[in-house]
Amino acid sequence: MSGILDLPVFINLLFSIGIVIVSIWGYVRIKRFTPLYFGIAYTLFAISHFLLLFQADSSPGSPFFFLRTGGYACVVVGLFAILSDIIRREDIERELRESKKQLAATFDQAAVGIAEIREGDRIVLANRRFSEILGYPPDGPVPDNLQALTAPDDRRDTCAALDAVMQGKIPGYSGELLCLKRDGTTVACQVFISPVRSEADSQVSCIVVLEDISARKKAETDLAKLTGQLEQRVIERTAELALANETLVSEIAQRSRAEERLQASINEKDVLIKEIHHRVKNNLQVVISLLYLQAKKTPDPACNAALMDSQTRIKSMALIHENLYKSGDLASVDFDRYLQNLAGNLMVAYGVDRAGIKVTTDARDLAVPITTAIPLGLIANELVSNSLKYAFAGTGHGGKIVITGKKDENGIILAIRDNGKGIPEDFDWENAESLGFNLVIMLTRQLKGTVRLSRENGTEFTVTVPGRG
Repeated sequence: MSGILDLPVFINLLFSIGIVIVSIWGYVRIKRFTPLYFGIAYTLFAISHFLLLFQADSSPGSPFFFLRTGGYACVVVGLFAILSDIIRREDIERELRESKKQLAATFDQAAVGIAEIREGDRIVLANRRFSEILGYPPDGPVPDNLQALTAPDDRRDTCAALDAVMQGKIPGYSGELLCLKRDGTTVACQVFISPVRSEADSQVSCIVVLEDISARKKAETDLAKLTGQLEQRVIERTAELALANETLVSEIAQRSRAEERLQASINEKDVLIKEIHHRVKNNLQVVISLLYLQAKKTPDPACNAALMDSQTRIKSMALIHENLYKSGDLASVDFDRYLQNLAGNLMVAYGVDRAGIKVTTDARDLAVPITTAIPLGLIANELVSNSLKYAFAGTGHGGKIVITGKKDENGIILAIRDNGKGIPEDFDWENAESLGFNLVIMLTRQLKGTVRLSRENGTEFTVTVPGRG
């Protein structure tokens, strides 16, 4: 058959050429040499076959041997490349399966409901939470279109938003809607619609995410209800406060009028009490004048002296009433001013030379209640009168009388001291028949106080009366 191309060889040649062409086409498509190895191998086999037809030399050094060996080498390399591709593809497919499994687990265990919707509102995939939100079994099917899961009132807007996202008119959609559950009830959900695009930027589906917000909506409803109740309560309370305020304003006005009437009554009473003290003082002054007139008509010196003493005693009481109606305080007497007036009146009454006898007083900030002031003033009158009449008689020189008054924890302390000749040691003043000393003892006892005599460097009487100054 030398020089003749028989039919089997021709067919084999055609197949070899076809394999070469397919190998080149595969390389162009997948950019790898694996199919080309087999094309080269079959080309070498075809050439070696031609050589085999025209020469029978197949020794190791012949062209036929090299071509056959090269063909087998290319087949081995090609098979190794194919097996490597198969192993690598299996590894990739295994990793892809694991990745898909993880993605499916993540998708199914997501805390929100997720579904994939294709064109025509058709649900092709939904996770477990999506089924739970709508009241379907986790492993059971859900309706295959979104309209069947949407409440009639929200169906139109939701479907319009889905179509707009599908057509690329809007990049996504977010809103609230009522979904129909399996038992016919509704559940409030927050919906998010996002497009899914391919590598060619052509949209093929949408992802719908559902979040059950029924608890939040219930809380909002309860909050709105509580807010309404609170607002109503505020309105009611405001009305109550307004009424209470009006009542309070009315009461304040009434109280102000009552206080004004009370203050007017107090002022009237103060005026009346001052007028009473004024009239008492005037009446006592009339008595003093009568005693003075009587003393002028009495030739008896002893009687004249007694009438004079009575005048000074009544004058001491009249001074109390005079101080009261002249001061702003009708409950107590400024005793310092009272003692100054008393001393001046006594010096005038007894005709004492002011240059010869000096009388000083010191009772600053001593306020004495009227119930205590009258008897304490009579005591001061008797003791100062006694000093003026007897302390400096026959001494031939002037003297000094000091009247002090103060208040401490023991009560009111009134001290009258003179530097005169003093009371003799053998004179029992407490049991004397003197009306003046008897009045001092009697009035001190009336005030539940004590009186003490000191004969050192003259005479000093100290009267202590319990009470609040």
